[in-house]
Amino acid sequence: MMQGVSQSDKLKSEKEIKILTQLGLTKDEAQVYHVLLVSKESTVGKISRSINFSRAKIYGIIDNLLADGIVVEGNKHPKTYFPVNPKEISDRKLKTMQKAAELVDEKLAPLYKSKPVDYLETLTVKDMEIFSQVVDMCDRANETIDVIAAILPSEMPRNVCKAFSDASGRGIKVRMLFPDKKTNIDLSRLQGFFEVRLAKSIPAAGIILIDNNEFCVGGLDVPDSDNTLIGMWMNQPELARLANLIFDNLYQASKEYKA
Repeated sequence: MMQGVSQSDKLKSEKEIKILTQLGLTKDEAQVYHVLLVSKESTVGKISRSINFSRAKIYGIIDNLLADGIVVEGNKHPKTYFPVNPKEISDRKLKTMQKAAELVDEKLAPLYKSKPVDYLETLTVKDMEIFSQVVDMCDRANETIDVIAAILPSEMPRNVCKAFSDASGRGIKVRMLFPDKKTNIDLSRLQGFFEVRLAKSIPAAGIILIDNNEFCVGGLDVPDSDNTLIGMWMNQPELARLANLIFDNLYQASKEYKA
């Protein structure tokens, strides 16, 4: 950055340099070009003193800018360099991006369309990994979290409770379905924070559904036992909508929990 300038001028220069980096220049190239743009012409020595770069470094940067047609070399001695019009740089960038966009449509987009299964992401998790996955899902929620609590541990893990609570605090709508039977979990502690309802019929596997976009299905590898807790996470919207249909049907047939 140029020495002996006011704070406002310094901030102005930083913004201008950032614009240049958005046009494809490295930060060092942008700083050198900016000096030339402000001074209209300069030597390596003057540029070096202006932004405190070594002469060797300036020469390397100048060579790159010359090769890219961003600066031009004068005939004076010592050698002087001039900036090209920044509008010319932006026009080149725009043309390059337009050409790239055409190639994307022509070459790359058909590859994506031909393999729709590629965006189906799944993850198999076990035991405590399931709860970590649930926490991550809650952190990503933007609108809704729907839970079918088919598996009832003696108590809900604290990190999961906090994830649900934090989501509710962000304005996320949290609905929970529990089986209509005796449980060690104090459901009254959940009231006031989440919508808690009881359903007579609950699937053997639990489900947590986020924004109708991603969900996790989990259960015991041997039902009604203390065996390994296993689950699968998916971010497939079509399957998530099916999970949402299951939840809504159970929710409509459920009753409100009353302590």
